[in-house]
Amino acid sequence: MNYYLTISTASVAAFVSVIYLIRKQREYKWGWCKDKQKLNGKIFIITGSNSGLGYQTARILAKRSATVILACRCLEKAKEAISNIRKETDEGELIELELDLANFESVRRFCKEIKEKYTKFHCLIANAGLSLKEPFLTKDNIEVHHQVNYLSHFLIVNELFDSIKSNNAKVVIVSSKLHESGKINFDNFGKIVQSNKRDNKYYNNTKLMNFYFAKELYRKGIDVNVLCPGLSFTNLFRDYKPKFYHFILFSPIILFFLKSAEQGAQNIVYCATNSINTDEVNPDKSFIVMNLRQEKSKVNLKDDVSEKLWKISEKMCRTN
Repeated sequence: MNYYLTISTASVAAFVSVIYLIRKQREYKWGWCKDKQKLNGKIFIITGSNSGLGYQTARILAKRSATVILACRCLEKAKEAISNIRKETDEGELIELELDLANFESVRRFCKEIKEKYTKFHCLIANAGLSLKEPFLTKDNIEVHHQVNYLSHFLIVNELFDSIKSNNAKVVIVSSKLHESGKINFDNFGKIVQSNKRDNKYYNNTKLMNFYFAKELYRKGIDVNVLCPGLSFTNLFRDYKPKFYHFILFSPIILFFLKSAEQGAQNIVYCATNSINTDEVNPDKSFIVMNLRQEKSKVNLKDDVSEKLWKISEKMCRTN
């Protein structure tokens, strides 16, 4: 009896060890941003930085002595995030600013404060995003995914465009590989459209808009990267309530594909800090970086679509 129990225990231990080693191999393959150069005097603006990828990005940059502006809808949560980072490091400077991406008026107030107090920033990280089961119209009468995931970041860049150009500041746009299944319907742009599909088309569609946004910024001479952080453990899908059997069904994906928020943030930090310590913009650098290995998007980004998207975005944000 003890013999079989020993064999069984050894088998379980061996199985767990194999899973652990495979997991570690996956983490190594995903890559880590190895540059630890100090970022004293460099100012980074991060939207949605009180949790998840944004929080981890702020935490990593602070440890490298950067000044980080945490642009968050809830100032109390931003202050709590700063308090948690300060438990780990005294490096850098952490500043909380209010920014509600579901409200254009809030976005304009935020940009006004940036232009008045932080004109010489070095990188804007458009990180904030959401994925909801039930879409709704914002105060500006726009479907919430369109506004939070895309249009408000478009407005921020346009409001700060002169500062971005004069400072050779980088723009880093956090998108998703799910953009490859997205579509842009200009006839129903910013509206709620009924659908029986289970996937969140609003999320996928707005992540495709992120790529077109980056394409057009690149054409306008901005040093810009758009990236996929990979499938990461964050509260992005907090609106979805999985059943217990979902965890069983998706356990292989969790084990082999799900990154921690810190791991997902590596792609963001890499793009935000790559060449940040020089004043040169590399004209030959691709504006698309899917991950640390710089994989490209499978989508053929068309010039006429990016131009049309820019124009309709200007109209909806009233930037003209």
